[in-house]
Amino acid sequence: DEVYNYGTFVFDDQFYYKFVKGHLDYTLSRTDFSTFQQEYLYTGRGITEQELRLDSADRQRLYDALIENYKPENRIYRYDYFFDNCSSRIGEIIRTSVSGDVRFTYVSAEPYTYRDAIDRYLVHMPWSDFGIDLALGIPCDEVMARGQDMFLPDSLLKELSLATYRQRGLVSRPMEVIPQEFYPRDGTVGTPMQVMLLMLLVQVIVFRITSGRLLVTIVDRIILLLTGLAGLLLLFLWLGTDHHAAAWNLNLLWASPLNLIMAFLPASLLLRAGRRYFSWYAGALVILLGGWAFFPQNLHEALLPMVASLGWICLRLILAPRSSTIAEP
Repeated sequence: DEVYNYGTFVFDDQFYYKFVKGHLDYTLSRTDFSTFQQEYLYTGRGITEQELRLDSADRQRLYDALIENYKPENRIYRYDYFFDNCSSRIGEIIRTSVSGDVRFTYVSAEPYTYRDAIDRYLVHMPWSDFGIDLALGIPCDEVMARGQDMFLPDSLLKELSLATYRQRGLVSRPMEVIPQEFYPRDGTVGTPMQVMLLMLLVQVIVFRITSGRLLVTIVDRIILLLTGLAGLLLLFLWLGTDHHAAAWNLNLLWASPLNLIMAFLPASLLLRAGRRYFSWYAGALVILLGGWAFFPQNLHEALLPMVASLGWICLRLILAPRSSTIAEP
């Protein structure tokens, strides 16, 4: 038996750069089944088999298509985690290479977005869930059309199980070849919500300790620095990369890249020149909170304490008298 795997890539010195830029190329590889099986046994992953119920002519067409894909000039493709990946390519080559009418019949009972599909796998990885919700914008919340959830292997299995071929089922009943032994566990110390609440608490405590004499504390400046860096990253992912799903990110309403400048602005300028900026910034935060439940992008709930911290900084600077004292960076 031969295994054709669309999920192979070369890990080189430029891997992370290519991944961040959205320029990562994947390759169709071919190996014998025993080698493939040993790798899955070693890593504790399971293997489930679905046999395609194609006639001999369509089996040959599918095999010929794999041979054609495996040619050196065809085996490399530009990876896209939603629209063209190692899982979605399987459904596509089956649909396009066989002559019989293949139909994917599964329809979700409720509107189902790409973010919804990803969230199911991140229950035990709260920081990964937070990072994805932070980095991916409105396109991630688009409702998937029929068959578009096949970018996930489990969804591909489900889609194939319900697909039809010439008025009958496309595949046989799934059979477990190797049971799954490794399951993700929640080993995280502190969730994003806990860390954000702790940051807000520290901010309040430091302000109380100084009895309000330092209108903007070092903690406030650290928050401005971190949110400014986050905004710079989000802007880069949107405008500087080929990641389609990172566009139109509403997290930029709170993660303003200009916060990076405000974090280091001298005290004398922060009250004068910064007051107008923080008035506009406060307005953006109000819009964010007011539209939280109505925006086309699903924002992570752990951001609420962060928005509260930023709003409190804005309020103090907007209402402060000119003679107030501000901590120097």
